[in-house]
Amino acid sequence: MSVLTNFITHTLHGVQYGFILFLIASGLTIILGILDVLNLAHGELYALGAYVASSVLGYVVGLVPPPTDAASQAVFVAVVLGGAVLTAAVLVPVGAAIESVLLRPIYDRNEVYQLVLTFALLLIIKDAIKFGWGPTPVRLQSVYSGINGIPAASLIGLNYPTYNLVIIAVGAVVVVGLFYFFNRTKTGRIIRATAIDREMATAIGVSTDRTFTLVFAVGAFFAGFAGAMALPPTNASLEMGANPLVLSFVVIVIGGLGSLRGAFVAALVVGILSKWATWQYPPAELAAPFAIMAIILLVKPDGLFGTWGEMDA
Repeated sequence: MSVLTNFITHTLHGVQYGFILFLIASGLTIILGILDVLNLAHGELYALGAYVASSVLGYVVGLVPPPTDAASQAVFVAVVLGGAVLTAAVLVPVGAAIESVLLRPIYDRNEVYQLVLTFALLLIIKDAIKFGWGPTPVRLQSVYSGINGIPAASLIGLNYPTYNLVIIAVGAVVVVGLFYFFNRTKTGRIIRATAIDREMATAIGVSTDRTFTLVFAVGAFFAGFAGAMALPPTNASLEMGANPLVLSFVVIVIGGLGSLRGAFVAALVVGILSKWATWQYPPAELAAPFAIMAIILLVKPDGLFGTWGEMDA
């Protein structure tokens, strides 16, 4: 492969990786920006989404024949994406129950209680996954192979995995949808108003309890959706929640605490620069995101963007 081909390939890998990071970090950012809760169990919700997807996608994909022509290929991709959304929907009541039953009683207590509780949830969810699916890693090779069997548009002669292009396309749709929701819809504006001034939102009749439950449920939805989208190329394992959680914190710190726009930009920056770094020096894979964070924070200690209240479309 030429240098140009390598460059384009690793850039696309970085964009795909960045969108996966954003799908994970967006839920954590929303929860942090609105509820002011650092959810240590978010990575395990991502892992739970991957395991639920192994069952849901494994079932729904078996209902359609392998893609052969253009029509069956479109149906296959639609079924896979529908299964990912269904997987994420399964996590909505899980997130709502966690917020309403466990977190709500301790909002007025020291943040240490929230950290201890969410860490306990991390362990509980991991054990629940082990009980439900066993300790053996799972993978949906049929989904990954099925979509990669669909010819992708030629990128200046580059043979790039079709599934990665699907993730990039889906990630772009999610980004547009999220910014539209928070900036153009009534519910989104209510959520932002609650984040900026809870007392004023309560004074004008906004139910903070319902808003907080909705926010945590949305955060769980995106964690589950990220897990479902990330599963086919990789194994779902009991340890898979730790690394995304840490990288989500990196993305949030780089972008600015509570900034959804910052999380998006930071996820792409981390994704692309990390893949470039590992292309030139593979041992830098683990250190690259933290080096990027250190460099950016030296230049801009508050992150690339401000707080939730400064989020723009």
